[in-house]
Amino acid sequence: MAGHMRVTRRAVLTLAGACASCRGAEPDYDGVVRPLTDRGEFMGTVLVSRGEQTIFEKAYGLADVEWNVPNMIDGRFRIGSLSKQFTATCILLLAQADKLDLDAPVTTYIPDPPEAWRAVTLHHLLTHTSGIPDFLGFPDYQSRKALPSRPSETILRFRDRPLEFRPGTEGRYSNSGYVLLAYIVERISGDTFDRFLGKSILDPLALRDTGVDTHRTILPHRVRGYTRFRLGNADYIDMSIATGGGSLYSTVDDLRRWALALHGGKLLNPGFYRRMTTPTFHNYGYGLEIQGEAGDRIISHPGGVEGFAAALQFRERGRLVSAVLANVNTNVTGRLANQLADMAA
Repeated sequence: MAGHMRVTRRAVLTLAGACASCRGAEPDYDGVVRPLTDRGEFMGTVLVSRGEQTIFEKAYGLADVEWNVPNMIDGRFRIGSLSKQFTATCILLLAQADKLDLDAPVTTYIPDPPEAWRAVTLHHLLTHTSGIPDFLGFPDYQSRKALPSRPSETILRFRDRPLEFRPGTEGRYSNSGYVLLAYIVERISGDTFDRFLGKSILDPLALRDTGVDTHRTILPHRVRGYTRFRLGNADYIDMSIATGGGSLYSTVDDLRRWALALHGGKLLNPGFYRRMTTPTFHNYGYGLEIQGEAGDRIISHPGGVEGFAAALQFRERGRLVSAVLANVNTNVTGRLANQLADMAA
């Protein structure tokens, strides 16, 4: 499928700056992405930046196959579990304002809690060490994912299930924990999750192309999602069921600016940022995966939701960001984000 590249004043200045600094030509990023597109393994947008300078951004394939509309670099994609780092930051902002204690039991913040949750802390939810089972793995998930479900309603689906292990002794990925975190944000802030996210993060950082997705909203530049094998429209999912764990949409440039702000100290003080980026089981922090030693760490996360896949990587050395958003359920986004960052390093 044909790619579509936006030529902007920023791109011209980027090229001019590269020549002026005698860096030489940038690596052939397009040569890495293009074969995946040609084989039908990828369509979407990619971006690579070094510090504040975007050094490559390009869109590939189609945003709407039925209307033959090409993907554009400012297309808004569902980002799946990349949403978790935004949810974690909401919790940390409340803790930073002394409205939450990360080491307090979750039962402190919710009414009529199950007895089994008295040993579960916010830290356990954030690091997937709570033992609360992931409702996405329940047998009825596929039949119920198209139904609206606010966090308070989704919690009813797993609140009476036994824990899978004693909190803090193992790590097992659980979307249930992040739905519960979104509910706690609502309880403590008195706002809906989307309003709190907007007031606390999106508006201050001017992330105007990021938000909580809903099918009711007329969303300019919305990209449609597809299945890869025997290309077809992805299953419908009511995004309310993914609140906290996978409900956001964004663009590659908004994700670039988000990564630089989060890891540049614009939201969290050093103590809370340190907690967020301290790995536990499986190198998982708070909504982030962390590899390497301080000063040279790679901080990343994948994302996936019906018809979409995503990856965002930040490298402390050089403040490199690579963002990959796909509107097809592919498994190449994480590998591609890492490869592009390797080339930029």
